[in-house]
Amino acid sequence: MIIEDHWDVTKSALAVMDRTQHPWLREILHSLIGHLQAFVRDVGWTEKEFQAATDIVNRIGQASTDTHNEAVLMAGSLGSRRWSACSTTAPTG
Repeated sequence: MIIEDHWDVTKSALAVMDRTQHPWLREILHSLIGHLQAFVRDVGWTEKEFQAATDIVNRIGQASTDTHNEAVLMAGSLGSRRWSACSTTAPTG
């Protein structure tokens, strides 16, 4: 696919997620991609800001060990406990 505009980026990413075998995971990934793409368009990220954000994600991964999961701590600071309380039960199948 030739990427001509930001909408093509979203379509391309969703096409990759379409290959996901598990229906519930595919639904989650579709929603995540759509929301992330909308967020990036909304705030108008620059390349420099994107690089800074990916650096943060990389450092979170590097700070994790077998006994310390920095990603879980970061999720907690973003309100993951609240998300769990508001979530619905995943469909089976």
